[in-house]
Amino acid sequence: MDSQVQLDGRLLSLVDSAWRQDRLPSEDVAVPATTPPIDCVWKSLQNTHTQERMEFPDLGQQCQVSSCSQLDFLPIKCHFCGESYCQYHFLPQQHKCIGENHQTRTTEVPESPGERVCGKKYLCEVKGCRGGELAPVICPACTHNFCLAHRHQVDHECSSYQPSENPMSQAAIKIQEITNRLDAADSKKGQGRKSDKLAAKVQLMKLKQRSSGKSGLTQEERLYFLVMLPKGSPTTSLPVFVSHHWVVGVAVDNIASLAKLPNRNNVVGADKLVLFRTSDGSQVVPIHSTLKSLVEEQELYNGQSLILEYVTKNTSSLTNHKDYKV
Repeated sequence: MDSQVQLDGRLLSLVDSAWRQDRLPSEDVAVPATTPPIDCVWKSLQNTHTQERMEFPDLGQQCQVSSCSQLDFLPIKCHFCGESYCQYHFLPQQHKCIGENHQTRTTEVPESPGERVCGKKYLCEVKGCRGGELAPVICPACTHNFCLAHRHQVDHECSSYQPSENPMSQAAIKIQEITNRLDAADSKKGQGRKSDKLAAKVQLMKLKQRSSGKSGLTQEERLYFLVMLPKGSPTTSLPVFVSHHWVVGVAVDNIASLAKLPNRNNVVGADKLVLFRTSDGSQVVPIHSTLKSLVEEQELYNGQSLILEYVTKNTSSLTNHKDYKV
């Protein structure tokens, strides 16, 4: 036997009377003979939910079914009665909804092999549609029920549908309004300087996409302008980019080369190509200043519209600057 060993030819027993009287700790644990009543278990669960509700008073909502009262952190709101329920009672027939759910047409779901029978099917209210869903799909605008294919306002021709405005067309209208205000500004010298900055910001993004210039210029040194070309030119305007390191005279020569205009600025007595502002017709001076310094002094703006025209030597402004259009 396992409790006996043989030592020096004698058989010894390892089990004595003290060992027989010893008891294990588990034998003193009292185990109920029967399962506790279900109402005791339910009361314990309710106390747990109450304690959780006290610890997190603003987190989740309790199911409004009195026999449930489950604390649900993602409650589902009924479209008909407006109350919140758990995942087991959110359908109208599951919580005996007192709302106007009787207005929604329903039908019994036929039993199919291999599929579960889920009760009622909420029919789509679009004329001619035979579809439906196992849960109501309510349009928040017209409060009618639809299938998933017709749930959007456009799909079921909702009476409360308002088409969304195109943001690009609205931006074009705003730009046109700004341009009209600039054209209607007073033609006095210096009057349009304040509006140049706003117009340049609006126009700059367009100029970056379609301007031409010297290919060796880096992006960091480029300045963009929309230049109105002299009267009688084949084209009325030319979007260009120049270097901010250039002086005004070099920029004029470069723009004339891009536009393929005759340049006689170095000929004594000939008409000179000069840059003017479209806002008030004033000349961009001094011609020996760098474009960077003029931008820093807010005499010019990146993206601004300018006029390039042949004038006599002592001309300081254009009186007909409003006649130049893009």
